[in-house]
Amino acid sequence: RAGRDGLPADCYLLWEKRDSGLRAYFIEQITSAKEKEQAWQRYHVMKNFVAGKNCRPKAICEYFGENAKWAGCGICDGCAGMPEWMIAGRAAAKKAAPLRVRRVHTIEAQKYEVAPTVLVDEELRDYLREWRRNTARDKMIAAFIVMHDTTLEQLCVLRPSSLAQLRQISGMGEKKCELYGGEILDALRQFADGARASKEWHARPSSPTEETLSLLKLGHSFAEIASIRGRKVSSVMDLVASLVETGETEFQQEWVEAGVYERVAEACGRLGMDLIRPIKQALLDEVGVEQIKLCVAHLRRAAKTQEQKKEICSGEDGAAGETGGGT
Repeated sequence: RAGRDGLPADCYLLWEKRDSGLRAYFIEQITSAKEKEQAWQRYHVMKNFVAGKNCRPKAICEYFGENAKWAGCGICDGCAGMPEWMIAGRAAAKKAAPLRVRRVHTIEAQKYEVAPTVLVDEELRDYLREWRRNTARDKMIAAFIVMHDTTLEQLCVLRPSSLAQLRQISGMGEKKCELYGGEILDALRQFADGARASKEWHARPSSPTEETLSLLKLGHSFAEIASIRGRKVSSVMDLVASLVETGETEFQQEWVEAGVYERVAEACGRLGMDLIRPIKQALLDEVGVEQIKLCVAHLRRAAKTQEQKKEICSGEDGAAGETGGGT
């Protein structure tokens, strides 16, 4: 999302080897051979992107179907090379002595400071991992969507006792605290009272619908959801449109550009809502088909709700008439 306001912005891709292992683990849980093969293809596309030396923005545009006319942006690491501060940082990291565990950040007077190396309580980590697995199973989403390992380890070290302290941990934003804050604090209190991981759990495969709904509630954009789920943005928007039409999620005006909803509604009033193609043709190429689908889904849902209300009112009037005639 960096640079959307038109101002200069820096964007960094954070990647480590164990990310590959995590993705490979989830791919192996897929039971469909075709789906698994497609997942592996997406995995290699991402891995090649990370290791690639070509223009980053161009690669992203081409992945999402845009035929970039330019050779390179001239400012990414693929075009301009690695920035000097990163080169210096790598050199310093190589000279540093290896640590037994990763460093974490503590909060003191609202300022981040690097804490001394500490060992994570293995029992607490297992207990929080079990809570994360159970939560992911109940919501039918991937465990890493509930909480990343880095956040989990900071919880083990800092052991927050309030929502205010919890918000200071990396990865625990306002949405995360709203969804899981109380449960996390309860889990930490239960561990302090002697509770331990049972190690008895059976994970269920995540549902695309539940996973997408969960990411929407966390405030992720369509592009971010597509990246997390390894899907195209258009596929995510199509799924959300179907969820809007069935009433499983509410339409958000910010999903479409200003004025689009009104134009689609006007076209639907003239052409009907049965087919998308006539509406798209009426709007020429000025509005993307995915945005049209989102608007039409909301209009269809509103029309269906109105019809149901009429049927209920009609039924109530008929019942009242029968009662009146009987007396």
